[in-house]
Amino acid sequence: MENLGEFIVNHWILSSLFVVLLFLVFSDSLTRKLGGFNAVDVPTAVNLVNQQKGCFVDIRDKAAFETSHIVDSINVPVADIEANLKSLKKKDQPLVLVCDSGQRSKAAAKQFKKHGYNNIYVMSGGLHAWRDAKLPLFS
Repeated sequence: MENLGEFIVNHWILSSLFVVLLFLVFSDSLTRKLGGFNAVDVPTAVNLVNQQKGCFVDIRDKAAFETSHIVDSINVPVADIEANLKSLKKKDQPLVLVCDSGQRSKAAAKQFKKHGYNNIYVMSGGLHAWRDAKLPLFS
């Protein structure tokens, strides 16, 4: 421990890279925690819905939802979240937000959090990941 300062001075590039890597690793998890949601993969999302009586919430617009969607998912377009909150039964129910790629779901998660929903999950990869897992879609 007494040579740590000397090591950092002699190997400043290595030390700098270590600090940057730490920042990158912890900034992603910190962002998720501050945003009030967790990113989950497809199998975890299925478990949340099946075992904890969760609900898939498709935030895409109505036309995209009608083209294809996860069976038994509820359509709450991101533009109309406030108007469609009545379709969700309980605020403590796990909600798995789904869009095409998972990016728009992150912004929608913040809106749900603002309206008192605390059990929010974003499915990483969205419907693209669902299709890649070869799971059924209602078309």
